[in-house]
Amino acid sequence: MNIKVEFFQADFIQAIGAGIYQISINHNNKSEVLYIGESVFVLVRCASHLYELKRNPGYFGFTDKTIDNPGITLKFSLIEENGDYASRKKRELELIKERNILSQSGIRDHQKNVEDKIKALTQFLNDSNEMC
Repeated sequence: MNIKVEFFQADFIQAIGAGIYQISINHNNKSEVLYIGESVFVLVRCASHLYELKRNPGYFGFTDKTIDNPGITLKFSLIEENGDYASRKKRELELIKERNILSQSGIRDHQKNVEDKIKALTQFLNDSNEMC
């Protein structure tokens, strides 16, 4: 794994608690949201995402080749702090429906299957290469 990771650089302390977060991918000055989630312990949950990604690049649609691209930055950021589970979950689902998220299906908080995640991420990377 040779991609860059920005882990809550602007909101590290706030991410210790409960809230809604997003993981975005940046490549060649183009950015897309890869995943939106919620957790009572945002930092812990996102560290778990990184662990899963390292174990299995397909977790967010990477391949063995794309996970080693140093031109890719994975950015973890807090969308909002929210300690109330019901409102946090509701807001997470609203955000997922509002945005075109690369790895999520748009059906509740479900992710796409691995092949569809890889296809979506590959398309994003190809599109961002054409911009250069």
